[in-house]
Order: sequence, then C-alpha cells, then structure tokens
Amino acid sequence: MVFSLSHITHPEADHRELRACVRSVSLHQLGHFMMGQAKIGPHAVTVSGCYGNDGLPDDPDPYPGLWERLIPVPEELTDAFWQGGGHNSCGSEGPAMHEWAVDNEKKLRIRW
Repeated sequence: MVFSLSHITHPEADHRELRACVRSVSLHQLGHFMMGQAKIGPHAVTVSGCYGNDGLPDDPDPYPGLWERLIPVPEELTDAFWQGGGHNSCGSEGPAMHEWAVDNEKKLRIRW
C-alpha cells in the first residue's frame, strides 16, 4: 500500500505536493469499508482504500514530524494524481504510481 499525504505548497495556485511511503497493511471489514492501520514511525495511521485514505491523500498535521520523513512523489505523478479522476479507486495515474512505488520500494519503506 502506498500511503500518501498532501500539503498545500502554493495556496494561491492550489497546488498540493504529495509525499509517500510504502507499508504492508492488513485490511479488515468494518461495515461497508475495509479498514486497517499502517505503522509509520511512532504513528498508527488508520487507512482505507487506495493510497490509504479512501483514495485521497491524508493531511500531515495530526502526525508531527511525519511530513519531513516521507518521500516526495515526482511532479509528473503528482500532476497525474490530481487530474486522475479516481473516486472509489485510484484514477488513471494508478498504474504509473504503482510502477514508481515498485521501482522505489526500498527507499519508500522508510525506517524511523
């Protein structure tokens, strides 16, 4: 699972940077949803859906120190993500995001 966080880097342009890490997560049925927890450093982050948050990136604010430790997603993938059209699943950027994560898995499995 690629867990992603976004941060508004240029509020006037509404451009949000993405950063990510890779974690193995076991999902369990909770009502209509598949939920799990990703352990990222000292943080236990509840995840669900593509990219760990119902297909949307999470806000880094509740996780002190996490943003700085995550790996920036390349700009072309970030742009593709925001234009990908995903809702209940990843958008058109999904295959490219997966390929990038596989190619960079060792770096994305950051240790604390």
